[in-house]
Amino acid sequence: MFNFGKKPTGEDSQCIVEIINNYSEDSSIKKLISPISDEYYLLDEENQVSICISDNEVILSNHVYLYKKSFNLSFTEDLKKQVKEHMEKEMQALKKTLFNNEINLLEKIKGLSEQRKNSLTIKHNLISS
Repeated sequence: MFNFGKKPTGEDSQCIVEIINNYSEDSSIKKLISPISDEYYLLDEENQVSICISDNEVILSNHVYLYKKSFNLSFTEDLKKQVKEHMEKEMQALKKTLFNNEINLLEKIKGLSEQRKNSLTIKHNLISS
C-alpha cells in the first residue's frame, strides 16, 4: 500500500543507472526480455546477481540480499531502452557472424564441388554379350 521510507533517492537512481549500464555492456551477462509483462532481466550467473526492470520497479538480488524499489515510469523506460540498445548491438554482431559462417560454408561447398568436377573419374564401359 504505502511505501514510507522506500522512496528512492537521487543517489539510488544514479547507482541503478550505473549498474544497469555496466551489466548491459558486458556480453557475458545474460539478457532476457519477457514480452508480455515487458520485464527486462540481467543475469550474472557467475556472481549470482539478478536484476529485473519492470514498468515502475527495479529489483536487484544476489544470494543474500534483495533490493526492490519503485521508480517513475520514465526512469524505468530509460533503463529498459538502455538494455534494449545493448541487446540490439549484441544481436547485430551475432547476425554478422552467422552470415559470415554461411558464406564460409558456401565457399567450402563450392570448393568441394569444383574438386569433384575437376577430379579424374574412371568410368568402366562394360559391354555385356
